[in-house]
Amino acid sequence: MKTNKFIYLLLLISGFVLGQNSISLSKFPKDKIMVVAHRADWREAPENSVMAVKKAIEKGINMVEIDLALTKDNVLILMHDNTIDRTTTGKGKPSDYTLEEIKKLNLRDGLGVPTQMKVPTLEEILDVTKGKVFINLDKAFDYFELVYPILKKRNILDEVLFKGTATYDEFNKKYGAIKNEIHYMPIVRLASDEGWPKINSYLNNYKVYGFELTLGSDESHLINFKEIQQKGARVWVNSLWPQQSAGHNDDLVLENPDAYEWFVKNNINIIQTDRPKELIDFLKKKGLYARVK
Repeated sequence: MKTNKFIYLLLLISGFVLGQNSISLSKFPKDKIMVVAHRADWREAPENSVMAVKKAIEKGINMVEIDLALTKDNVLILMHDNTIDRTTTGKGKPSDYTLEEIKKLNLRDGLGVPTQMKVPTLEEILDVTKGKVFINLDKAFDYFELVYPILKKRNILDEVLFKGTATYDEFNKKYGAIKNEIHYMPIVRLASDEGWPKINSYLNNYKVYGFELTLGSDESHLINFKEIQQKGARVWVNSLWPQQSAGHNDDLVLENPDAYEWFVKNNINIIQTDRPKELIDFLKKKGLYARVK
């Protein structure tokens, strides 16, 4: 009898711990601003590396944006470029190498200097991220038939955000069968004359997580983002470069700690940044920061 009680207690404790480890995109507060680290925390470690993800988690970054590619033997790895030349000690396309071959190469840091770190697989990254940080899988739809089963088996679809440029009809035709299982964010290129027609076609037919909006180099293409939020969707804008954020890019914060105020005033509640530390510091001061757990 005592043994049964002990086992029950262990199960109860383990269930509590597992519950504590779970994180949810669905439950992230809409009145806070989500911080997304571009290619993970690449200023601290090579982009798209395990260590760049770990550094992001240490900083309390909410989401890491990572890029996918496929090896010759059909293993999903992290790699942004079409070739491995810039970010590793090798040359050629990821698909020129088997996983075993690509693991013999070393990643380069932001200055191009070789490190001792290796190109990670998607599975290796998911071992680090689960229950700790959200993921935006860039280029995931290029390999969706491989990606989706991995995420579903690991039960982490509520931790992963997909994005794409397709119209609603294109998206629904291809992914309609599973669209309600995933978090999806359409990309709307305001500077290329995409706007409310594309936004409304999604809002009228599907519960999107939000919209990524690219603005161009000035504010002439801005729309009222508050209207999007009022309809239940989040607003994502990249602060990476001037041409994506109407000139309100990350580097402005180096001289003006309040440079991110523009994003707050314009009802933007997801920011992808190359300076996550500075953004988090600003959001904490404004009471707009929340950890994922």
